[in-house]
Order: sequence, then structure tokens, then C-alpha cells
Amino acid sequence: MSIAPRLGVFVVALVSVLLLSAQPARPEDLSGSWRGTVTVEGQAVEFTATFSENGYFLFTYENNQGFVRTVELSTPGQIQFVPPGGGVMTMAVASVVKRPGGVAYVLHTGFERTSGGYLEQQYVTEEADYGLTTGGLQVRIVSRAASYFGDRGGSTGGPRNDRVYEGLLKKLP
Repeated sequence: MSIAPRLGVFVVALVSVLLLSAQPARPEDLSGSWRGTVTVEGQAVEFTATFSENGYFLFTYENNQGFVRTVELSTPGQIQFVPPGGGVMTMAVASVVKRPGGVAYVLHTGFERTSGGYLEQQYVTEEADYGLTTGGLQVRIVSRAASYFGDRGGSTGGPRNDRVYEGLLKKLP
């Protein structure tokens, strides 16, 4: 047997080992709770994010009867509930983009409540990106909020409030 066929087998074996050792991050790498500091408008804010075993963000909320529920945000859809204090909260997951070592979302949240003949409306759109790095979990959330207050004569809106949250989270034990 000549050296050329043995060299070819060796190259194939070496390439196979390299490809198998460079596997993409598994969803479990995101799983669990992560905590750290994010910066928003120059202020440091404590931030916690929790992910399922499948690597998707877990959204936890409480309704007006004290029932706490956690939902995995794995597909586009809508969650609607009555929060403590009344009104109606609607969260729509517009998109979910899963990638090795990360996940990104576009979320639309709306809150509406009437009280004393006045209608209060708050709307937020968030573009959230979570990605694993060698230092932890990099977070970037762009939030665009608008609020309106009105009565039978019409409504008035406040200025749009755009914020960017950025930071690095560490996995909790």
C-alpha cells in the first residue's frame, strides 16, 4: 500500500475529529438563570433572565388572582391576562430566531385599563438578543415604549420612550 491512500485516510480522520470537536453550542448552554448588570441610559440595573432546557426565554407573570405562571417563548403567539391591579396585559411574540449559543425575539406588549371614565394605554416593542460569549451571556434589548391617556373627548400620547439595555450576565449555580 502506498503512502497516498494512508495519507488520505489520515486527512479524512483528522477533519472528522476537528468537525466533531467544533460542534455548535447546545440549547442546554443557555438553560438556567443568568444574572448581571445591564446599562440603560447610563444607569446600572440588575437584570435576571431564565431559559428553558431547550434554550428559550422563560416569561413569568402573575394574574389578578395571585396565580403565577411561566411560559416558554419558543414560537410566535400571544399571551393575555389580567395583572394584579386590573386592566388587560397582552404580550405577542412576533418572532423567535434560535441560533447556536443564542436566541433573539421581537415582542409587543400592550396594557390597557379604564378607571373613572379614563382609558390608559401603554405599548412596548422590544427587540431582544441573548448570545453566549466566553465571558457569559451578552444581552441587548432595544425597547420602544409609548403611552396614551384619554377620555370620551379623545386621547393624548406622551413622547415615545426609546431605551437600550446592554450588559453581560453570569450563569447562576
